[in-house]
Amino acid sequence: MKSVQSINSITKAMQMISTFRFKRAENRFSKARAYFSELVGILSNLSASAKDLEHPLFEKRQVKKKTLIVMTGDKGLCGAYNTNLLKGAFAWRRQHAAFETSFVPVGKVGCESLRKKGHKLALFYPEKAAADLSLAKKMAKELKDLYCSKKTDEISLLYTRFKMGGAGVSVVEPFLPLGHLIENKKDSCLPAGRQGAVEYIHEPDFEKVFFDLLQRYLDGKMYLSLLESLTSETGARMMAMKQASDNGEEVLHDLKLLKNKTRQAVITRELSEIVGGASILV
Repeated sequence: MKSVQSINSITKAMQMISTFRFKRAENRFSKARAYFSELVGILSNLSASAKDLEHPLFEKRQVKKKTLIVMTGDKGLCGAYNTNLLKGAFAWRRQHAAFETSFVPVGKVGCESLRKKGHKLALFYPEKAAADLSLAKKMAKELKDLYCSKKTDEISLLYTRFKMGGAGVSVVEPFLPLGHLIENKKDSCLPAGRQGAVEYIHEPDFEKVFFDLLQRYLDGKMYLSLLESLTSETGARMMAMKQASDNGEEVLHDLKLLKNKTRQAVITRELSEIVGGASILV
């Protein structure tokens, strides 16, 4: 019972810490999502005029090499969060067995697991807990250089999409090249109140504005994915610690019941022996 009480105290403390971190991460994610939604809306409108532009990030190649960014956590004790992501990464590798594949793990768990299993790592970032804009810009730049140097022909992103009040869902989304921005131009991508085509005045010119927005899109996409992944991780850890605390309370209740039953049985047996001995003497 003392062991269970000690473990229960730890899980309750971890639940409180996870709750605080979850609220902070969710606040950052909601703010970044509003900005990124507006950015995608502008790019969606501009992409109609960008079909004839030549840019390395829109280059159409024969795909031979594929890379997957895997955003896991830095720690465990978060239920099946890391396990589901790694399962998704291995399933993606089997699905693309005909190509030369590599991984870009983000988070200590993913880095250690993929390295131990001998998978090819194009890049690795074991510091996901420090998810900030500088890290997102660094990752976006290095991934863009990886693509432009033709060390890979396609980069996708695997992370856990945040779902309020429930377990997140692991999704794979395209990152590079950026052809999907033009190919998937739909009104549904636009924020509320921004439906339909919009005409802009471009200063100094269209190419400069559009290409600058592309870099902002890469930085924003990476930053938003880091924050969403971090929010899902802290939410999963909060739920896991709450479940562990509830299970600890249940185990403690069962142990107390067993203790009381055992004590009552011992007292009853001793009373029976006393009564039996007294009757013999009489």
